[in-house]
Amino acid sequence: SSLLLLLYQFGIGLMIVTGPSTAASMVFFSIQVYAFLQLETKDNDNTTTTTKIAPFVKAFLWRLSIRHLFFATNHACAFNRLQYSAAFVATEEFNFITGGASLAWNTFGYEVMGLLLLWINMPMSSSTTCCCCSQWYGMYQLLETFFSVVSVSILRRHLMVWAVFAPRFIFSSIFLCFHCITQLLLTLLV
Repeated sequence: SSLLLLLYQFGIGLMIVTGPSTAASMVFFSIQVYAFLQLETKDNDNTTTTTKIAPFVKAFLWRLSIRHLFFATNHACAFNRLQYSAAFVATEEFNFITGGASLAWNTFGYEVMGLLLLWINMPMSSSTTCCCCSQWYGMYQLLETFFSVVSVSILRRHLMVWAVFAPRFIFSSIFLCFHCITQLLLTLLV
């Protein structure tokens, strides 16, 4: 329950720095989370839960849902699409540290929220399913980063490398870093 309260506080903070475009997206995301929670069913004795789908499919659906939420809130993997107004939301007077933290939370907070939701959803099932699902979730992030590296390597002499491929690589790398740090913190705390 303390993790759920932390998730609620993170969600409110994320909605504040994202702005008015996030309300409808968060409603649809809440519906998606409810649908994912319905994938777990309790047996008749209410002691064990069974998963209707395989862990790698569930992790893929979570990953797809989080990536959809990122793009649905008018974000993109490009530097000109960063929502710089988020840096000015938290305080009346501009501060580089709080402004940078607000911008980072605006841009990469959905990845952290996705991992928190994954960890909250999985304790309903067995610990091996939770471990397997989070490993698959991390594997999908590693695959995204790997293919981004391959793409940048192959297209390094392309005219649009700095406009399209390099920002995608940088965002993918930062998403991987946020994923690894969040995964490490959740493993240590839970």
